[in-house]
Amino acid sequence: PVVKYMYEKMDPSMPGFVFSAGYYLVAATTLGVISSWQDGSRPMEDDAMEGDERGEVDVDSLSVSSDDDIKMQSNGDENEASITTRGGWELGSYLFIGNGLQIVGLQTVPADRAAFLVQLTTVMVPLLSALSEGTLSAVPLQTWIACIIAFIGVIVMGADDGGSSSSSIVSDGSEAMEGALSTGVDRGFPFFDAVDMHQLASSLQLSQGDVLIALAALAYTMHVVRLGAYAPRTTPLKLAASKASTEAFLSVLLVIGLTFIGSTHFPSPEFVSQTGSDVLEYFTTIISAFKEGGMVFHQKDNSIGVSIGAILWTGWVTCAYTIYAQSFGQRRVNPTDSNLIYTTQPLFSSAFAYVLLGETLGFYGYVGAAMIGTALLVVSSSENDS
Repeated sequence: PVVKYMYEKMDPSMPGFVFSAGYYLVAATTLGVISSWQDGSRPMEDDAMEGDERGEVDVDSLSVSSDDDIKMQSNGDENEASITTRGGWELGSYLFIGNGLQIVGLQTVPADRAAFLVQLTTVMVPLLSALSEGTLSAVPLQTWIACIIAFIGVIVMGADDGGSSSSSIVSDGSEAMEGALSTGVDRGFPFFDAVDMHQLASSLQLSQGDVLIALAALAYTMHVVRLGAYAPRTTPLKLAASKASTEAFLSVLLVIGLTFIGSTHFPSPEFVSQTGSDVLEYFTTIISAFKEGGMVFHQKDNSIGVSIGAILWTGWVTCAYTIYAQSFGQRRVNPTDSNLIYTTQPLFSSAFAYVLLGETLGFYGYVGAAMIGTALLVVSSSENDS
């Protein structure tokens, strides 16, 4: 919702890839500074290790060290650095790809609907985890049932248009039911008689934006599964800083590449060429406005102020914090259980989309969301039973 809100309030509108580069830089800088500060504030841990080498264990010093630090002492600093770097590049790349696909998809897909589509990770994660073990039998029957329910739910959500025509379908159905009751005519089931089945069938096809969001879900799935392998082997803060640095580097590199394409008209696919032109035009407009004194930060509806606020909020709260929290949590929670916890995200996304953007789900959106919610419940009960 923050991205959509920014698109609506900004003039000129900041390209999504420029926005992502900005908040990744904020997140990487923040996590890097905190990580460096933490590394420089561990004298008690160093004293405890020196005491251990002399055969004198400082119990008080060890008691204030976290379980994470004690585990890392057994791995060695060199091994930890290697794991952190490799994990940061791999996991950060998954997030970069997923974020890029989601940014493009959000330009045509409502924020609340996109949030539910991303939750395909809830059934993708256990499937991929089982495949990594080399056998589909590792997936419980309830999980397979959940996958089918979720898949149908996504298809139904593909028929939703944000509450416009689908709302009229519900309204028409209600009027038909009232007419049947008032005239006493038995119409069988007037609600379904009133639904435009031709419209439903034609709208069941997923749009390109839906496909991009689904591919983003696959990238996020890879991140969750692989994070389960890296998280127990390094400290959460260092891994989070490494991931954010990778995302920031790739995002800035992408923006530079798009700017080059836009300025040189380098032969490329139409979408890439158009995006490059948009990025170049945005920077040109901003630079010209600054030179002419047209950018005033104290104005109520100032677009630059909105952009900076969105970048800082996203960089600090929805990026830096969540990257760290996820790395910390998955040291102790397996990928499938972790992803079940993440399923609360659509609830918050839908709430923010309603408050900030006035977006609401239509009839099919609610039906599809209910089916996906049912799938999550099935997976959750399966995990609890096991």
